[in-house]
Amino acid sequence: MCEGEKYERSANKGPIIGGPLSLIDTEGQIVTEKNLIGNWVLLYFGYTSSPDVGPAEVRKMANTIDILESRQNIKVLPVFVTIDPQRDTPSHLRTYIREFDSRIVGLTGPVAAIRQIAQEYRVFFKKIDEQGDDYLVDTSHNMYLINPNMEVERSFGVEYSTDELAEAITKEIKKSKITNSQN
Repeated sequence: MCEGEKYERSANKGPIIGGPLSLIDTEGQIVTEKNLIGNWVLLYFGYTSSPDVGPAEVRKMANTIDILESRQNIKVLPVFVTIDPQRDTPSHLRTYIREFDSRIVGLTGPVAAIRQIAQEYRVFFKKIDEQGDDYLVDTSHNMYLINPNMEVERSFGVEYSTDELAEAITKEIKKSKITNSQN
């Protein structure tokens, strides 16, 4: 009976998503999961050369953070992890993110580190339409709400509008017993 109960709990919880990270921010500093502990985090995997969906999602992230802070007094740290580290250097990422919101933490790193974290978060990405150094990246475009203990609370797809995303995040945070140590 204990075995079944154990299995049932893990089945309800779902697969483990997330894990340790060690990447480089836009200032060239190493950022690990330890730097994020204590914050609610909205994590997005994208790339700066994305022609349409990527910029729309980063804009949605920035607008959602504004809504959460101004209407709900909820602080969530927005984090953008590139899936294209060959082109997205720290300085390139910094310039891109500043177009949206300077509060967004941009992270890049060696290809192996990016692949590892993408795998841990179940993020799909693949280079397509390659013509030399010019290419697109097909990707899953999910955002992840991570609690202050660095556990994924929920994943959000592109179908959420800014208001819907802010509302869903507010519900998740309010139903959680975990508080943001940064508030």
